[in-house]
Amino acid sequence: MTVDQLPATAEDFRGEVAAFLSETAEHRDPWQYFRDRSGATADLYRDLGQRGWLSVSWPVSDGGGGRSADFEFALWDEMAYARAARPPISGGLVARSIIDHASAVQKAWLLPGIADGSVSFALGYSEPEAGSDLTGLRSRAVRDGDAYVVTGEKRWTSDAHHADFLWLLCRTGTTESRARGLSLLVVPMSSAGIEVFPIETLDGHRLNEVRLTDVVVPAENRIGEEGGAWTIIHAALARERHLQVLPGRLRRDFEELCSWAARSGHSGRGDVQRRLSFLAACTDAIAATARSILGRIMLDQDTSLIAARQKIVGTWLIQQIARLPLEVGDARQLVVGEPFEFMWRECVLETIAGGTSEIMAGLVARRALGLGPGSTDGGAIR
Repeated sequence: MTVDQLPATAEDFRGEVAAFLSETAEHRDPWQYFRDRSGATADLYRDLGQRGWLSVSWPVSDGGGGRSADFEFALWDEMAYARAARPPISGGLVARSIIDHASAVQKAWLLPGIADGSVSFALGYSEPEAGSDLTGLRSRAVRDGDAYVVTGEKRWTSDAHHADFLWLLCRTGTTESRARGLSLLVVPMSSAGIEVFPIETLDGHRLNEVRLTDVVVPAENRIGEEGGAWTIIHAALARERHLQVLPGRLRRDFEELCSWAARSGHSGRGDVQRRLSFLAACTDAIAATARSILGRIMLDQDTSLIAARQKIVGTWLIQQIARLPLEVGDARQLVVGEPFEFMWRECVLETIAGGTSEIMAGLVARRALGLGPGSTDGGAIR
């Protein structure tokens, strides 16, 4: 799809996305949003790539559609409502970092495959001893001529078992250098010395432990300057915050809750009515805040504090929605495979993804309430 074929407004584009999802719904797992990014989800990414949608908000000069962030938001909000797929790691923070910091050669190597959905990445940030405080990570890359030799361990790594590349945050400086000694490397997952071990989660999802032993990575695979990764990853995370808590996901969960209440006969209970009214207001508040975050991003304003609050409230809300049928005594929803049984198991992980709720609460405490010095960002599962 060329730029002049894209709809004029983000809402027109949203309608186009909704129509595509409606036409293809029968071919999708109804819970596909909660699966990993391989298989049918990877096929869906390729369909989106063929339409130019994975790169809809990239600059035209880098092969994108050149549209504003609200087009990207409309795409993934509709995908979340349809429970079709989460945003890929590759097309978001990886692509943005490449666009802003990579060489022309690196862009030509990586961006076309990301744009058409044929190239995938796993995020190699968190470690056993450095999950939420990435300045303490220990995976080390030692320069040896025209290459780096990497040794270390990454953990809680989504998609590592099927990704083409690892977007590796590693230490090229001393341990004491903290954030100043970190670099970004693009590491092919087929490289000798990489081992991937599964970590099963309570919702049936798979995370991974990735061990790197003397993995040789060409120095030309480094993105940005040596020791300059901290600025790069923070800028990319800030740019992606409008996609972290998608109101379409919450709206779909709430609609399912209302359908359950009507089917089960609980909708006539006063206590359930009060809870539903409260959750409806919270769902609307999430949507309003998402628009505020998006507006700030489009004005190039800082969103870290409001996005942290949104993460806390959003993950709390999906838990409240999932818990209601259980709390009012619908024992059937405890049966494995029932919608709210699955939603409850799944929503626990949401408090960890993209920075734990505890880390977000600490950021709010420091930045909004002045309760302590310093700041840190979580960067665990996505």
